[in-house]
This record gives sequence, structure tokens and C-alpha cells, in this order.
Amino acid sequence: MSAVELKLGDMFDGPSDLVVLPCSTAGTVTSFVSDRLTHHNIPYPEIGMKLGEVKVLPFEGGENIAQFVAYAASVDGHASSVDAISKIGEHLGAETRLRSIIRLVSTPLLGAGAGGLRSQVVVNALSDGFKKTAHKDARLVIHVLHQDVFNRLSKKELPSRTTESATAEPINPKRVFVSYCHSTPEHREWIVGLSTFLRENGIDARLDVWHLRRGMDLPQFMTNELTLADQVILVSDEMYANKADGRVGGVGWETMIVQGDMAKQPPDSTKYLVIVRSETVDDGLPLYLKTKFVIHWPGPITEELNRRTLLSELYDRIEAPPLGPRPVFL
Repeated sequence: MSAVELKLGDMFDGPSDLVVLPCSTAGTVTSFVSDRLTHHNIPYPEIGMKLGEVKVLPFEGGENIAQFVAYAASVDGHASSVDAISKIGEHLGAETRLRSIIRLVSTPLLGAGAGGLRSQVVVNALSDGFKKTAHKDARLVIHVLHQDVFNRLSKKELPSRTTESATAEPINPKRVFVSYCHSTPEHREWIVGLSTFLRENGIDARLDVWHLRRGMDLPQFMTNELTLADQVILVSDEMYANKADGRVGGVGWETMIVQGDMAKQPPDSTKYLVIVRSETVDDGLPLYLKTKFVIHWPGPITEELNRRTLLSELYDRIEAPPLGPRPVFL
């Protein structure tokens, strides 16, 4: 089921798939929003939007923030309404069904400032509206700028939220970006098959075949997916290795981003899982991945075993056998 959570801070601080900006029906925005529009070169909203209406457009140039930006008309004059905020929540939820690339939506407390609504009322209305229409894997993050407001809201249970036990699995599936090179049609078909297998087994595998649309900015897509991913699967072969080493094309762009992020990870990090599809491991690895412990996947003979191994790694289910008693020495 979809989920809603609160977060302290500015929604522009971290990546999401869709970031929501409040505006009035007259097309005006607060000074806080205006600063961000200017900084990120985002066009101002249209004049004449209806209260509760949402307009979504590509976020060009916001590689580390979001793929899309949405204007939400949350104020009419100097007032808002619970129905309008609930309707905005429904619009945002519907976007996660309409566009498969949108799973994480970031929004402020719409209508709580100039609209005069209480913060808790806004949280309830957004949550209820979003959950009515959202994709089961979608997540709405409501950002709160002020610590005292965040503390007060955090003490209250979000509406319709399922209480999870300490040992229960998280509601949201693990998000995994699959990076590869379009070496051959057969290789691409294998990538699609593997990613489909992961999705069938509860992993939100993100793939350009499904989530990259014509007209979208390719570097922005890759940057956003790499940043948002819980884990990244790097499927390497000879062509991938050559492009990574030569910094060629999309693989070369990804390599620069991945190397920078790898440097920030602790030594025991498993964020990046490497699959090698060449006959020998050494031939199929770029220089910067030579030290990685990889899954060697040269052909169909290892398919079933490697699929189980990959799932075990992604779900962190690889465990050593329990220790038995010490032997008795005579």
C-alpha cells in the first residue's frame, strides 16, 4: 500500500520523482518559492488555476532534485479549504499511477501558511487524498520547515497508516536502478527479463525501457535514479567496460556519478552490486570496478543459481550457518 511520512527540512534538499510547489489561483507564490524558481530557472505558474488544481511539468536542469515539478493551487485569495488540499492529494496520487517513473512525491504543508489551515488538518487531507488514488508502491513525503511544527506533528499518528511491528517488512519495496549498456538486442532482452523477474519478486526495478520517456533529459534521469536508488545493479560486459573506461555516452556519464558516490560509501557498503556478463570477469569489468566482489553471470547455465543469489543479496538474506558446540577433545 502507498505510504505517507513527515520530514523536517526543505523539499529541495533531497531527491524525489516529483516536487510540489504551492501557488495561488492568481498565479502568485511566496518569497520562499520565488527564490527557488529563480535559482532553478523554473517558470512561474499560470494565472487562473482553480483551487485544488495541479499542473505537472518536466523539471529541466534539476538533476539532483526531481524529474518533474508540479504547481498546486492551494490558496484562493487569502484562504484555502480542506476539500482543496484533499483534491491536491488525489491529483498527486493519480500522477503515480499515470506515470510509472513517479513513486516518490515531495510536498510542503500546502495551505498551512497563506491558506490559514492548521498543519495537522493539512497532513490529514493530503494523506487521505493521496492514498485514495496512489499506486501501491508510491510514497508521499510532507516536508515541514520548522522544528517546533515538526515535533508537534510527529507526535500524532498519520491517518490510515498501518502500524508495523518491529520485525515486519517495510511497506515500500526496495528501489533498485539497473544500469547497463545496449550492447546487443539479445543483451537488452536479457536485461528486461532480469528486471521483470526482480519486479515479480517484490523489487522495484527501475529500467530505462519502462521509466525513461521520449523528450526527457537523459543525464537528469540517470542522476535522479542513481541518487534515489536503495541499491544499484551494474550489469557489465566488454562494451560496458570500454565505455566506462573511456567515459563514452550514457555509461560514461553514469560512471562519473557512480564513482563519486562510491567514494562516499563505507568500505562494507553493498549499495552497488556488479554483474559481469562476459566469459571472463577481467574482460568485462571497467578499471574502477576491478576490486569489487561480483556475480559472474556468463550465460544461461548459471541463470537459476545467479537469480537466487541476486535476490538473496538484495533482500540481505545470506547468512552463515549457526555455530555448533565445541568438540570434546580427548
